[in-house]
Amino acid sequence: MGMVVKLILAGFWLVLVPAAAGIPFTGKKQTGFSETFLNGYLVLFTVMEILTLSMTVMKMPLHVLTAAWGGIGIVLAVFGLFAFGKRKASFLSAWKEKKRPSFYFCIAILLILLQIAVCSLMAHMDADDCFYVATATTDVYTDTIFEVDPYTGTAYRALPRRYVLSPFPVFLAVVSQLSGRLHPAVMAHMVFPVVFLSMAYMVQAVLAKKWFPGEKKAQGIYLLLAACICSFSGYSVYNAGNFQMVRIWQGKAVLASVLLPYLLCLCISFFLEKKQEISWVPLVLANISCCLLSSMGVILAPLLTGCFFIISLIVRRDWKRVLVGFLCCLPSIALGIVYILMG
Repeated sequence: MGMVVKLILAGFWLVLVPAAAGIPFTGKKQTGFSETFLNGYLVLFTVMEILTLSMTVMKMPLHVLTAAWGGIGIVLAVFGLFAFGKRKASFLSAWKEKKRPSFYFCIAILLILLQIAVCSLMAHMDADDCFYVATATTDVYTDTIFEVDPYTGTAYRALPRRYVLSPFPVFLAVVSQLSGRLHPAVMAHMVFPVVFLSMAYMVQAVLAKKWFPGEKKAQGIYLLLAACICSFSGYSVYNAGNFQMVRIWQGKAVLASVLLPYLLCLCISFFLEKKQEISWVPLVLANISCCLLSSMGVILAPLLTGCFFIISLIVRRDWKRVLVGFLCCLPSIALGIVYILMG
C-alpha cells in the first residue's frame, strides 16, 4: 500500500474520527471545533485505556484490540454525525457568528504551522524512543500486547509496572495498524507531531477564550505569545515547551502539552463558574485519558482536579460539584492503588 494512502488513512483515524466522535460530548452549550475535537480524543483515549488494560490481562493479541478499538471508533463517529445532523442549524449559526480573526491570530497560526513543519520533517530522535517506539514496533510485529520486551526480544517475566497502566505505545501500534500498517516510527515522528501539536494550540486557544472572553485581539496576542514561548523553550529539557517541540509523540509530552492544560480548562468551567458550563462527562474522560498517556497522569490528573474542587468548596460552597469531582477522580485513584500494589 502506497505511503500516500497510508497517510490518508492516518488522517481519517486521527482527525476525522475524533472530530465526529466528540460532537455528542459538547453538551448543551455550543462549542467550537477545538473543544469538539479535543473531547473526541478524550473519548477515544478512554476507550483505548479500558480496552488495553482488559486485553493485556487476558493476553489477547494486538489485532483483536485493533479491531475492537477501530470498530468502537467508527460507531462513535457515526453516532456523532447523527448528532451533528440534529444540531446542524445551531452549529452553522455559531460558525456564522464568528468574527474575523485578528492580525495577531493570523501571525500565530503561521508560526504554529512553521513549528509543525519543523517537528514533523526534522524530527528529533529521542533516547526514550528505544522503549516507546520500540514497544509499539514489537507489539505490531509479534501481534502481542506487552508480552515481549523491546530491549531483548524475549518474553516479559512480569508486566512492566511503570508502563502497563499507561499503554500509550499500544495506541501508537493500533493506529499504525489501522493506517495500512504504517510503520510506528513514521507514525510517531512524522504524523503524531502534526496532530498533537495542533491539539496543544487548540487547548491554548480554548484557554485564551477563557482568559479573554469576547476580546479577539487579546486572544490572538495570547496565542502568539504561547507559540513564541514554546519556540524558545530549549533552555531546559524538563519544561513543557521543550517536551512539546522535541518529543510530542511520547505520552508524557502529550500529557504535559495537551491533556493537563485541557483538564485545567475543564476544571475552571466545572468548578469555578457560577453556572456550571460543562457536564461531568468530559471531566471523568480527561482523568482516564491522562492515565493512558503516562504514569505521571495517574497522579497529576486527580491531584489537579482535587485542588480545584477544594477551591470550589471554599469559594462556591457547592458540595454537589465537589462530590461529582471526587467521583470523576475515582478511576485514576483506583489505577494509582493498583500501581502501588504491583510494586
